[in-house]
Amino acid sequence: MNSVVPSTAPPAVANYSPWLAGWFQWYLRRMLRKQFHSVAVCRDPRPSVGEGDRLVVYLNHAAWWDPLVGLAVAERFFPGRIVIAPFEAEAMRQYPLFDRLGFFGVDKTSRRGAVDFLRTAMAALEQPATSLWLTPEGRFADPRDAPGFEPGLAHLAAKLAAAGEPAAIVPLAVEYPFWEESRPELLVRFGDAIRLPGEDQPSDKDAWRELLEARLRDAQSQLARVSIGRQTEELEVILGGDAGVGGAYEAFRKAAYRLTGRDYRATHGEKLNA
Repeated sequence: MNSVVPSTAPPAVANYSPWLAGWFQWYLRRMLRKQFHSVAVCRDPRPSVGEGDRLVVYLNHAAWWDPLVGLAVAERFFPGRIVIAPFEAEAMRQYPLFDRLGFFGVDKTSRRGAVDFLRTAMAALEQPATSLWLTPEGRFADPRDAPGFEPGLAHLAAKLAAAGEPAAIVPLAVEYPFWEESRPELLVRFGDAIRLPGEDQPSDKDAWRELLEARLRDAQSQLARVSIGRQTEELEVILGGDAGVGGAYEAFRKAAYRLTGRDYRATHGEKLNA
């Protein structure tokens, strides 16, 4: 993105630092490799988003990692788009770095905060090469749980539909299962996107909420099938992490393999295909 942005751009875009964001992506890749055995995405479906489309991606809120997962997935599948995302207003004051990475503070305790969220989100999406990432469940929840959505996403979808501009609203399911390795897998699956304008758009905000929830729950159900069945053939690794336990135990395993003439392999189970 150009360093000069329109004066009407919201702070999430105007304060964005491409240099700092690039450094943070590099740091994030290192962190994910260290903390996860692999980061893998279901091969089907993959989102089809036009270059000029307003893009909203929403995901279930399974863990602390979710916002960082959004950054990693966006870099791979939506390159060139700034990731814009709401952040707790109090947390923004504690971590001012995120103000330079596309995040904007939201006060979830007041009606004013809801109004500010919608205004900022719409203004951000009007800027070129942006994407808005949301966790509408509003709280951490197990991937097998299905808490209702907070109203913000449905309100935003209704506003986008009324605007009549090309847009895509894409669900993204996330899980962090432990398989054979000492570190967990990070698995994601895109759901079926809602394209705007559309012929069968919901007529009100309640109907929008039902549709948005149904699309994400379907994606979660499909990801759960892959995760529970450990169906590695349906996954593509986008970032490989460390394998094995590490430390003295891993050194012992290497020595044992050499003594018996076997080829050492760090992974304990079936290796995911890159």
